[in-house]
Amino acid sequence: MNLFLENYPNNTNILIVIDSLDGGGAESQVLMLAHGLMEKGINTSVFTLRGGGKLVKKAKSLNLHIIEGDLKSKRDLKSLILSFIFLCKTIRKYNPCIVHTFLPLSNFLGSIGGRLSGARYVITSRRGQIKLNYLKKRWRFIDRVSNFCSNIVTVNSLAIKDEMKAIDSINSEKIICIRNGLDLNKFKIKKIIRNEIRESLNIKESDFAWIKVANFSSIKGHEDLIRGFAEIDRSYSGKLFFVGKDNGALVKLTKIVKDLKLEQRIKFLGFKEDIPKILSAMDGYICASHTEGFSNAILEAMASQLPIIATKVGGNPEILENGRYGLLIEPKNEKDICKSMEMIMEDTCLRESLSSSCLKVVKDKYSRESMINNHINIYNKGIS
Repeated sequence: MNLFLENYPNNTNILIVIDSLDGGGAESQVLMLAHGLMEKGINTSVFTLRGGGKLVKKAKSLNLHIIEGDLKSKRDLKSLILSFIFLCKTIRKYNPCIVHTFLPLSNFLGSIGGRLSGARYVITSRRGQIKLNYLKKRWRFIDRVSNFCSNIVTVNSLAIKDEMKAIDSINSEKIICIRNGLDLNKFKIKKIIRNEIRESLNIKESDFAWIKVANFSSIKGHEDLIRGFAEIDRSYSGKLFFVGKDNGALVKLTKIVKDLKLEQRIKFLGFKEDIPKILSAMDGYICASHTEGFSNAILEAMASQLPIIATKVGGNPEILENGRYGLLIEPKNEKDICKSMEMIMEDTCLRESLSSSCLKVVKDKYSRESMINNHINIYNKGIS
């Protein structure tokens, strides 16, 4: 049996389940995957537990079939039960060959719903490290149930795979590593665009503009970065820009910036869809996260040929090949942040050596096409 050769009832081969389309690395990868599958003739639908979201417009522009649930809150038991029932009805209605879920809650509901509703093959996906993302006992229980109910668990870094084998005692053959992909066509930005964006952001020619792209939550290390940046010698004329949606930390971070009197040097740009254009206007990228799975943002910075600083967590050392394509620093270390940023700003040769080969690496190892084909391979193996 082959996904290319057989259409399933109601014209759906694969049903992808995710919490929402409210922005983030996993959500962006899901849209890229679903669109790529459709381009290759594999009928795909995306089910979201919650309706709406910042990426719904993009999904519709790609002509993706989106089925929106009505989950009110993870803490609302009635809403969870109704969402689960709707998901099960959807699986029975579309009768997909494969149910593929992303993120913890969707993994839990989708894996159980897939089994109860007769899906032939269930795949769950883990995108973050256990030790920091899943400390609460209920989430550990949810993970174990999801693992048990799935045929395969996909991860996006070897660090997550190793951690799952050690903590969850899962057979390594059940865990498949598929790294994130990137559409490199979006990173062909004309210099005039760079100049226009720098002007709109009040970045002078003499300024060194840093950026971090991540939703605002405590595990992303924004506070460490702000405090580390505050220690940089003013002679470097550095500026720092944050892009992402608020997951509860933005008010605190804004206050810290104000208390440190850094309002003219640190700017919060909010959620943006035109990341490649914004990156083209920058001079350096920094990831200060306390945990990462496999960072889309770092891949995007590499495609933009920016010198990169990243914390030594999760898949970051894999992407940067243990420092070959960027500086690796310890997490939660403001002094390391300050020192590494100053090092890159003052050393032109270092900047060039770090960024010169990045685009080729992304092109060779992390292309959109490679990510999609790797998923198709496991789909076909699952139903063969």
